[in-house]
Amino acid sequence: MSKQKKWQRTYLVLMIFFYCVFVPVTVLEWLSGDGGFPFTAIAVGLALPFMRKNHLAQLQKQ
Repeated sequence: MSKQKKWQRTYLVLMIFFYCVFVPVTVLEWLSGDGGFPFTAIAVGLALPFMRKNHLAQLQKQ
């Protein structure tokens, strides 16, 4: 399996976990008053797709 396919699978798992588990939990905690504003969830949620795209493009160049 090539490096790009391995990283695609890794990013897929990361994105599924992040968008299906981490973001909803942090937002629900924030809405229920148990946690602070979900800055981390927002930052990673916005950055992860760009990071994935850039990294896979660099692997493709190699």
